[in-house]
Amino acid sequence: MTAGCGLKGNPVPSASVVLNEQAKPQLAVSARENAAVLTWQLHDPDGKITYIHIEKSELGSPGNVCRDCPRTFQSIGQIQVLNIKKETNGYSFSDVNVEKGKIYSYRLKLCNENGVCRESQTAELNYQ
Repeated sequence: MTAGCGLKGNPVPSASVVLNEQAKPQLAVSARENAAVLTWQLHDPDGKITYIHIEKSELGSPGNVCRDCPRTFQSIGQIQVLNIKKETNGYSFSDVNVEKGKIYSYRLKLCNENGVCRESQTAELNYQ
C-alpha cells in the first residue's frame, strides 16, 4: 500500500471570489464614422481589477452569419485600470479596424494582478 499527501497543485482562488459580480460591467458598442466605440462603467469598490483586455470576434456579414457557430475572440487592446478607488469609473475604447457591412462581437476580460480573469457579456455591432 502506498500513501501520498494528495497535493495536486497550488491552490488558486476561483474567479468568483477574486472578481465579484459587482465588478461586471455592462458593455455597450456603437458605430462612429470610422470606428466601433465600446463604452462601459466599471464598479470595482475593492480595487481588485488591474487591467482589462478588449476582445473582438467577426460574425460575418448580414445574411451570412452563423450565430450558433463557436466564436473565436482575438485580443485587440488592453487598458490598465487606475489605482483610484472611485465609486464608478467610465471607460471607452475605439476599434478602428472595422469594415462596413460586417458584424462584430466584443467582450471584456477583467483581470486581477494574479492573472485571474472574468469575461463580460458580449456586445454586438452591425457596422454600417
